[in-house]
Amino acid sequence: MNNLKKPSKIYIIRPNIKLQAAESHISLGLMNGFLELNIDCQIISGIKFLPRKRKNILIIDDLANYKSEKDIKNISKISKEGAVVALWVHWPLQNSKYFDLHNLLIRKYLNLFEIIYGEREVESMMDFQKITKRKYYLIPNASPNLLQKEDLKEKEFNTKDSFDIVFVGSKMESKAFIFKKVLPLLKKENPNLKIGLFGRGFNKRVRIANAIIKISNKFVAPFSLNLNNFVTNKMAKLNEVITKEREINLYRNSKICINYHEDTPKHIIYNLRYFKIPFFGGFQIVDSPLKKSPYFTNQEVFHIDSNDEKEWVKKINYFLRNPLERYRIQIKGNQKAIKFHSYKKRAKQFVRIYSEIINKRN
Repeated sequence: MNNLKKPSKIYIIRPNIKLQAAESHISLGLMNGFLELNIDCQIISGIKFLPRKRKNILIIDDLANYKSEKDIKNISKISKEGAVVALWVHWPLQNSKYFDLHNLLIRKYLNLFEIIYGEREVESMMDFQKITKRKYYLIPNASPNLLQKEDLKEKEFNTKDSFDIVFVGSKMESKAFIFKKVLPLLKKENPNLKIGLFGRGFNKRVRIANAIIKISNKFVAPFSLNLNNFVTNKMAKLNEVITKEREINLYRNSKICINYHEDTPKHIIYNLRYFKIPFFGGFQIVDSPLKKSPYFTNQEVFHIDSNDEKEWVKKINYFLRNPLERYRIQIKGNQKAIKFHSYKKRAKQFVRIYSEIINKRN
């Protein structure tokens, strides 16, 4: 890192940072990763909050932030002033009310962004690279750091945090295989199994709080930032599914942590929990977005490449009966995650890319 040219400051553009959403967690993780590298980093809700001096800064933006051609004009001006701008691209494009604008930006204005990146695996970005003739930088998800011991207010072990099977995440239709097929069959074969489910979809309070934050940011913020901050701070406390302390304890103290990715075409992503579960010390059983994971082997995280619920139940039952084998995988996964899959590591990837761009300019 000593030979790299670092930005004087990094700005991450993330409206609605207090929402319980993957984008919020990723932005906060990256910010903390940059801070660990002693690089000043700040999350702001829009480019209008950037300072007047834009040279030697890195801006990390998101395609979803572009709602009008005025936004494109604004980033064009900022780019010409010397800032390096990274754009988080979602591909293929969602058929939303901004589809035409985003399609225009990608096909005509992509030159405004010197870094095109995302957490999608390159296999699902081939069409994008072919159409745009631009390099796509894969910046995978990662795990936020553990809390310091003095910050862990809850006991490391508590029976309420100990399950045979635990799932932390959103209850989504694209994950119905787990909820409608695997878990019911598992429970049928093991009636006394203790299963814990935590996340949006299991908790109406979180959905309501998230909705209020969105409404406040849209309708209250333009008239009163103080009132908007008051509302969002109150709702931020309500929309927390579980505390970070408890999430760590759930992963560490439960026998098996189930993870399952969205079952949608061309959505090849290794999600946050894929890295977080082993980083926090849990044993993970997960599906296989790719035939072979580039991040963990089956000796570190156990993958199941099958859509047969009987195969899943068979493997889960096997590991429930073999605690020593679970423990061996758990230890190796934890060591690998800490060494290679923190947000500090992902932040270093950004700095290396930034340094290459600055060197080419000079």
